[in-house]
Amino acid sequence: MLIRFKVSNFLSFDQEQELSMIAGATKKKESHIINEDNLKLLKFSAIYGANASGKSNLLKAINFSKNIILGGIKFNNSNFYCRIKDENKNKVSSFDFEIKIHNKFYSYGFDILLSQNSIKAEWLYELDKDKNKEILIFNRKLNENININKEYFDNNEDILSRLNVYYSDMKEQDTILFLTIMNRNKDTLYKENINNNVIILKNIYNWFMNSLIIIFPQNGLDNTMFFTSQENMEKINKIISKFGTGISECKFVNSSMQELQASIPPNILKNMIDTIEGAYLNAEKNNIKPDQQATIRVNREMYIIKKTANGYSVKKIVLKHKNNDSEYSFSEESDGTQRLFDLIEILVNKKSERVYFIDELDRCFHPELTYEFIARYLNLQDNNSQLIVTTHESRLLNFDLLRRDEIWFANREKNAPTELYSLERYNERFDKKIDKAYLEGRYGGVPIFETLFPVGGEDNERT
Repeated sequence: MLIRFKVSNFLSFDQEQELSMIAGATKKKESHIINEDNLKLLKFSAIYGANASGKSNLLKAINFSKNIILGGIKFNNSNFYCRIKDENKNKVSSFDFEIKIHNKFYSYGFDILLSQNSIKAEWLYELDKDKNKEILIFNRKLNENININKEYFDNNEDILSRLNVYYSDMKEQDTILFLTIMNRNKDTLYKENINNNVIILKNIYNWFMNSLIIIFPQNGLDNTMFFTSQENMEKINKIISKFGTGISECKFVNSSMQELQASIPPNILKNMIDTIEGAYLNAEKNNIKPDQQATIRVNREMYIIKKTANGYSVKKIVLKHKNNDSEYSFSEESDGTQRLFDLIEILVNKKSERVYFIDELDRCFHPELTYEFIARYLNLQDNNSQLIVTTHESRLLNFDLLRRDEIWFANREKNAPTELYSLERYNERFDKKIDKAYLEGRYGGVPIFETLFPVGGEDNERT
């Protein structure tokens, strides 16, 4: 789970800005809170702001740091520092995550000099919330020896020696993180030391890889495998009809390899088949019952391809509408309906402890559908996921739906950096019409228009 994220000197962020999922003083809607060892965390936050206010830049900062953690520096990022001030070119950009994994809390982050594409520092601490202190796990600076807390690793000489050897091999590399190195071909280390704290280096990395999900307007949730489960399809059918799309059922029907071949580039299909074949052989090798399949979205259709004893079977999703026996292809549905399917896992996969960030949640959604989506998410029981969205939908600014501390604003004055803050700052009454106050500019984060034409007179006439 996410506790806090801090960023500085990145895109429109100059001085350090913080998004916190720690609940405020508000006593309303306790069901929106996840209690974690005396720490109350929010399940949801909505971030408002005018266009170019920087709210999307917050998600870009999170996505950027995730990509660096998983794969190192692969592209030229030299213009990503906050260029509002010339001196920022020679200052590091900082990214810091406070997260909860397996009932413990950690702070992990790094500094990078973006103008040189050079990682300068990296750190990992365990956070003792009861004693209000940090326990060092490791920290390091470029070209310096790594500082490892020997006691944290039970003074295990074998582990400590291996950590130092791994670090010495990358000490002078400034395009990759130590955490990344510790998750490349290190499975034997973790299998042999499953009961040692060294496993946290794997768990932290896995959190970024599997639990932190960022969804931008141009793409959806990478949830195609989610649809391969019959149990999940049954859950989807129970909920999809509640959203006013007219859909009563979705299901997979038989298709053919010929249809799939006509819809997908040959190299992509070959790579998919190779992956399935490899997984199939690996399952047989480990005496596991082979059940290898993959889902693919192409040309606004969704297919499942599965290896069988006689080759491959192919199915595709079709949908039925209320009071209509006809079956409709996925490509015939509206952009809003397809967008809903992109995000439906968030409402169905209750076992997930993922942290979902969605940029422009309301893209393609009717305002009522956006409201209903959030209301249903907040009413989920036994769900430890978190959802953070950027939106312009002012109907969500309603104390009947949200708490004060769930509402955030990204505000940016002309030629100034982005400031990030919560509605909790204003301590508004719970009978306040906050949507009206927001649109009137009380909290910032709304567009300010310059006059393009003088009011009145012939100059104001358009031909």
